[in-house]
Amino acid sequence: MERKEQNAGLDNRQPDDRDQSWEREYQAELGGSSVSTFRQIRTTVAGKLQAAAQTLHQKAARFDQPNDLSDFGHRAAGWLERSAQYVNEIEPQRVKSDLASQVRRNPGRSLLIAGAVGLVLGRLLRRR
Repeated sequence: MERKEQNAGLDNRQPDDRDQSWEREYQAELGGSSVSTFRQIRTTVAGKLQAAAQTLHQKAARFDQPNDLSDFGHRAAGWLERSAQYVNEIEPQRVKSDLASQVRRNPGRSLLIAGAVGLVLGRLLRRR
């Protein structure tokens, strides 16, 4: 119980002066290009998610009668739309804090996900 209380404080940690000064130095070093690159990636990903959601809605609407498959298509499209909205609104610092929070809460699952992503990226890059 005592350990949970200690770890709970980590999730709500505010950036201290060291974190903020490091971030300022990093931004100055890159000339702000990391922020614009992040915005470009964010816009591209959100646009692709939104396009996929629209396609799913269109394909699900083709059925003459509503059925389980069309309902699932519309539900999946809704998930994609919410994901696009989340991606479009997210800021780099929040991504960092959300990711750190998830890793602290679920270290084993985080390692498995990181390993799977590494394997997929390795295979994709090897093919090129």
